[in-house]
Amino acid sequence: MKAALFDQINSMKIINKENPEINDNDVLIKIITTGICGSEIHAYNGAHPFRKPPSILGHELVGKIEEVGENVQGFHPGDYVTVEPHYGCKQCVHCQNGDYHLCDNKTVLGTEKWEGAFAEYLTAPASTVYKIPGDIPYHVGVLTEPLAVGVHAVKLGQIKKGDKIAVLGAGPIGLLVAVAAKHAGAEVICITDAIDHNLETSKQLGATDTLNVKEVSIVDYIDETYGKVDQVYVTVGLQSTMNDALQIVKKKGKIISIAIFEEDIKVDFNHVFISEIQILGSSMYVKEDFEQAIDIISERGDQLEILTKHTFPLQDIELAMDAAATKKDGAIKVLVDL
Repeated sequence: MKAALFDQINSMKIINKENPEINDNDVLIKIITTGICGSEIHAYNGAHPFRKPPSILGHELVGKIEEVGENVQGFHPGDYVTVEPHYGCKQCVHCQNGDYHLCDNKTVLGTEKWEGAFAEYLTAPASTVYKIPGDIPYHVGVLTEPLAVGVHAVKLGQIKKGDKIAVLGAGPIGLLVAVAAKHAGAEVICITDAIDHNLETSKQLGATDTLNVKEVSIVDYIDETYGKVDQVYVTVGLQSTMNDALQIVKKKGKIISIAIFEEDIKVDFNHVFISEIQILGSSMYVKEDFEQAIDIISERGDQLEILTKHTFPLQDIELAMDAAATKKDGAIKVLVDL
């Protein structure tokens, strides 16, 4: 099979290798398309904590099952599926408590330990595989994984009907946090970015207020329009976004961080304790988040198609990575078609 090997920082090369073999509890999946995640861009640039070369990246995928292991039940060749791209050790306290996404020894797709989906074929434990309804286009089904990130973050924020929230950053994760927040009942969804195209897209997905940070201060806007917001979702890992979050969230409000910060930042913890602000990290997702993401996609798939207009063949993987990193030609979620 053909695969894109992340052989060194800022480099991927197309290689030929043997198709992966499955064990009795696995399925073999023929990949249809794979989305490029921001974590892969960080990895490509040498700034990801555990995605390192040499490896085959890619963890946002849809495909069709080609073969099932002897012990696998409920799946058959031809099933249209996606994969929850991690699983825990099943032994540690986190796994025992159902928090396998926090397992220190978990296996993550798109690493040296579990080769990813920038390849024609992939093996996955059947326990990580989910069927996608057949009427969902592949370029929408591939959004299941990043939408599950948004679903998990919104659950941590405990959004209630009528809440006012801010989402700092309108990249793929920020946009899908907005989708999950709207589904949860948020009344006001104020989203920021420096790219007008992303902000226009957010309106079509349910954002009520959009702000270009090059032109408008979100601190001033929230103060004048709403006073404060109930939760802030930080999807861009910058000092300035955390500063803004602390200034616009209400007392006893929540700041949920879903961002990778490439540098250390400062936080005014005097303000945090005086205002009883909660700062939470949101890491990936669990089974229930994945299932809810599929349900949301089933309901709103036609609206989500706007996110995946840019596709590249596998042999142009480096061009695809560049488009994803630079947002060239209005790219939001870039797909690699197999």
